[in-house]
Order: sequence, then structure tokens, then C-alpha cells
Amino acid sequence: MSILCVVGEVSRSGYYKYLEGTLKQPVDGALISQIEKVQEEVRFSYGAKRMAKYLSMVDQAPVNHKRVARVMGENTLNARIRKKIHPEYCYRQKRQGFKITDLRLAPNVLNREFSSSAPVRRLVTDITVISCSDGWLYLSAVMDLYNHEILTHQFSKDVTTSLVVRTIRDLAAKFDVAGILLHSDKGPTYRSYEYQNLLTSLNISPSFSRTGNCWDNAAMESFFGHLKCELGYAAKTEAKPTSSKAKLDITKYLGFFNESRIQKKLGFMSPVQYRERGMLQSGSRMAVHQ
Repeated sequence: MSILCVVGEVSRSGYYKYLEGTLKQPVDGALISQIEKVQEEVRFSYGAKRMAKYLSMVDQAPVNHKRVARVMGENTLNARIRKKIHPEYCYRQKRQGFKITDLRLAPNVLNREFSSSAPVRRLVTDITVISCSDGWLYLSAVMDLYNHEILTHQFSKDVTTSLVVRTIRDLAAKFDVAGILLHSDKGPTYRSYEYQNLLTSLNISPSFSRTGNCWDNAAMESFFGHLKCELGYAAKTEAKPTSSKAKLDITKYLGFFNESRIQKKLGFMSPVQYRERGMLQSGSRMAVHQ
């Protein structure tokens, strides 16, 4: 071997490195195909650790996350990373010109405790806007802090009190909401008499973010960020969808997010899987209206 290395003018370590790479190619080829297929299914939302955990569960065999990270990096299969917003930037943008005039609002009862010991007990809600080729599309959604499941959503072409009222009425039609805690920001729609009277009539306890502090509702802000990134709505280079197509895409994504998209915080289960496992363990059932 030493003589061959001298003749070929290569080092022994270089030869073995080449040999190792040659042996890896067929094995990595199968892994590349698996990762590419999964990333297409999950809209390039899985990083190396989540991808390794998912492949291990599917194949019933452990896959090292460092190897997965190398393969993903070498073959442009990394997750799409959404742009991070500094809290000071978020604070200045939202606080500027914002003045509280309604003293009837509840305080920040949730206090950034983004967790719950039972389903449909502690919820958060918010509105986000999607830029479409035929105008703006507003999405109102409610998330369960127990398993991060999106319980209901509504669309509108304008930000009106009707949008948030429809969202809460739909929530009440699906679940027993008496006694739950519902957190939102201090947007005009949530400060309206109609919205607050609706919460009172349904025996829902309100909670509101502090003035200009988007991190008090970080769970919903984070979800909307993932939704826009994974649907390509956050990229300025992407062609804008029509509002009708955006509705279809978002509705389909919400089904995928609830039923299939695994989350590390949930023990690498999807929100629905986590809820169903909890129901089996406790022997209880979610109170759903028939």
C-alpha cells in the first residue's frame, strides 16, 4: 500500500479518505432520496435533528443526526429558515403611535405561560395578513396551548370585528369553551364591545398582551411565521397567489400542521397525535359539541 501511495504521489490518509467517500456514496444515495422525499412532503420545514428523528421512527432504525446534517448540507436539502425579528424592532414598530384608550381590558393573565395541562383550556388567538395578487387576505386563527393545534380559523378581505367574532363563534360551535382562558393582543378588533361582550356571554376569560409587546403572544406570532415561510409567502421572490388559492393552500397547510407535522416540544409527535395519546392515557375525551 505504501509503495502504491508513493507511486501515485498521494498520502495514505488521502487514499483512505477517498476510499471512505467511495463506500459512502451508495449508502448516502438512499438517504438523500429519503430526505428529499420527506422535505417535499413537509415543505422543507425539518432541520437535521427533526429529520433524523422522523426517519428513525419511519424506518424503525436509528439515524445519526450529524450524518443527516452533513447529507442535507451537501445536497441543498436544509430547512427553510424564517427571518428572525429582534424584539426591540418589534416593540418600536407596534408601539409607535399606539395609545390605549379602553380601560376595560383585562390584564396579561397568560403572562407568557405558553402551556396547558389539558386540551381546550388555555388558548391564544391573533390575525395575520397575506399579500395576494388581488389584494390583502386576513387570517384569524385560534391555537390550543396544550398541543399547539389550530382549533379554528376564518378568512376575510378586511380587518373587522366580524372576523374575530366569527372565529370565536366557530370555536364555540366546535368545543365547550365555558371557563377557558383566551389570550390576544390589544388590536382594535379585540378591544371592540362586540368581541368582549361575546366572550362574556360565552363565559370565556380574556387576557391581553401588554401595550406594543408582541412577545406576549409569541406562540401565535411564531405559528404565523412558520406558515408564511413554509408556504413561500415570506419570500419576496415568490409570485403572489390569488386570495382564493391562498385560502386553499392555508387550509391544506393547517390540516398538515395539525395532523402530520411533528414537533420537538411534543415529543416528536404532531398536535393531533399528542392530543390522542393524552386522551388514551387519561381516559378522558375532549368536550366537543355534536
